[in-house]
Amino acid sequence: MGEFLRVTLPVFAAGAFAFWYAGRRVPASVRRARWIKFATYLVIVHAVLAAALAGRAAMVIVMAAIAVGGFAEIVGACRRLRHGSPFFVLIAFAAIAAGALAFGAWAPSLLVAYVYLIVAAFDGFSQAGGQLAGRRRLAPTVSPGKTVEGFLIGVVGAIVCALLLRGAVAVPVAPALVLAVIVSVTGVAGDLAASWVKRRAGLKDFGTILPGHGGVLDRFDSFLAAAAAMFVVIRSGGWLA
Repeated sequence: MGEFLRVTLPVFAAGAFAFWYAGRRVPASVRRARWIKFATYLVIVHAVLAAALAGRAAMVIVMAAIAVGGFAEIVGACRRLRHGSPFFVLIAFAAIAAGALAFGAWAPSLLVAYVYLIVAAFDGFSQAGGQLAGRRRLAPTVSPGKTVEGFLIGVVGAIVCALLLRGAVAVPVAPALVLAVIVSVTGVAGDLAASWVKRRAGLKDFGTILPGHGGVLDRFDSFLAAAAAMFVVIRSGGWLA
């Protein structure tokens, strides 16, 4: 766990400085909203790490809470779908949630936390990279804010995170690289799928339970998809078993 904190704490410290510096000339309301989002994310990340430290049972409880909360939000969104099949959406989410829960129940808790932090790195770097260098839209009809450049920068961030933290879970270099790419691709797929549902349901966010972020799925859609994919990949090939 110490290896995780040696990465997350400096990253959040740097993020806090960046938030302070970037917020000097913005309205107070915008600055306050940014800090609320930052503080919430700080708590979420370290709550997941605390669950990993507590052991597999605690991690399964966290995964179950995410799955149940996400399912409730999906049901609510399906009631408002303007296009698309609610049945298909519910079945697809149930399959992804089941895979994520299976990963949480089978894998060592530190490996689950490792995957989560790689997803978080991908999300953070892709968002920042898209804002700084984004030119070509990745999926303009589903999520106009996502760009090809942001995705590629996110993959780089995921790879760096996977390499920096691989010692905590004894993952060799080559598997760590492959894992980072798989997590990035499936994570963005989960994010786009969630955006597709929101767009067709006429929703900005899935909920309001997480200050500054929205609903459970607004924060964990990528992680659920990546966790489900990792369970399938690892169990089907015995990789990292």
